[in-house]
Amino acid sequence: MMIKQKIINILLYTFTLILLINCKSELKPEKKVEQFISELNLTENLNIFTSKMTDKDTLKIIVNLTMENWIRVDELTITRLNDKIQLLTTEKRYSELENQKPILKKNFNLIILNNKNNEFEKHFYEQIDRIKEGNKYQWIYKVISQKDTLTFYTTDLGDKGIQVEKYFEFMTKLYPNENDFKPLEKRLLFSDK
Repeated sequence: MMIKQKIINILLYTFTLILLINCKSELKPEKKVEQFISELNLTENLNIFTSKMTDKDTLKIIVNLTMENWIRVDELTITRLNDKIQLLTTEKRYSELENQKPILKKNFNLIILNNKNNEFEKHFYEQIDRIKEGNKYQWIYKVISQKDTLTFYTTDLGDKGIQVEKYFEFMTKLYPNENDFKPLEKRLLFSDK
């Protein structure tokens, strides 16, 4: 009988302790983190989005350079810090097999965009017709903000090749010393010198 009483006392003590701990944790005020809601609207501000960005905004541009068996996706991350627009570019190359990790992942140096007259946005704004419905072959760009995503399409393989070349020209201006943005024939031509 004595043993039963001890077991009951231990169980009651344990139960009371658990209740106290749970009640005490409920009394602690929860720290509320205010979630940032961006005011950046790509549809309205594609031609001036870096001017409209705040220090809390992040914009992603996914570039689909895939053609036939050559699979490459670049990711451009644009942020604003102390009124300076920063660009971080990552290149990912894949093998022909689906659902595989990249066989090459390269992060380029973070650069500060000297974006006079919104030159960076001009590359995308000049292609605004590519986001409209119509003959869609493959997408070339996805410009992603917290509020919306704009997808730019090509019309066929030839058009895709032209757009890939224009992207390389655009990126060569930003990363002049990087061979990854130079067409193969230019890499071979300059590698001998």
